[in-house]
Amino acid sequence: MTTHVAFLQHSEWDVPGVLGDRAQALGMTMASFRADQGTGGLPEPGTFDVLVVMGSSESTQFSPAPWIAPERQLVADTVASGVPVLGVCFGGQLLAQVLGATVTRAPRPEIGWCRIDTEDPRVVPAGPWVSWHEDQFDAPPGARVLARSEVSLQAYVHGIHTGLQFHPEVNLEIVGHWVDDAHLHGRLSPGQAEGLLGGFDRAGRGPDDQAHLLFDAFVARAGLGA
Repeated sequence: MTTHVAFLQHSEWDVPGVLGDRAQALGMTMASFRADQGTGGLPEPGTFDVLVVMGSSESTQFSPAPWIAPERQLVADTVASGVPVLGVCFGGQLLAQVLGATVTRAPRPEIGWCRIDTEDPRVVPAGPWVSWHEDQFDAPPGARVLARSEVSLQAYVHGIHTGLQFHPEVNLEIVGHWVDDAHLHGRLSPGQAEGLLGGFDRAGRGPDDQAHLLFDAFVARAGLGA
């Protein structure tokens, strides 16, 4: 049977990237949805076997954006139905909230490439990974913490679900658009931009092999066939 993956985006450039490429390489079918467009932008329950919630410049805790509540409800319904969820940055925070954890401001923004302290590199490799966040999540009750950085918790698993604070999906094109947008709004220093863009190879790829390993481990733990 084919596994159907639904990716929830929150802007034009919060895209599946490397994770979407890996899902397709494993023989899965994928579709992307714009959660920031409200209930009309969300997938119908029962139409997907995996839900991947991508990042966002909004805050799950402090943003007034009206689309966050319906998306949170979809994630809650998905968890309740036993469908595995992978949350990336904003998505990891939203999943943590659904599982009973708290999202707060991080001690300081974490923007750039970072290595993380991992309890199991077969599930969450150490990186380097792109990190870009101002909020942080606590570990949900019953979750296993898998990785931390100097700033915040970076990864947890809760049964078949996984929450991440970093971005395994990125390539140079994706981060380039994030940097351009941040420059327009004065949210990024030249040094931060240079560091982010300098972490990719000449083909514009980052640690794709590590991202593949992470996604494969998530799929295996969820008991999904490609």
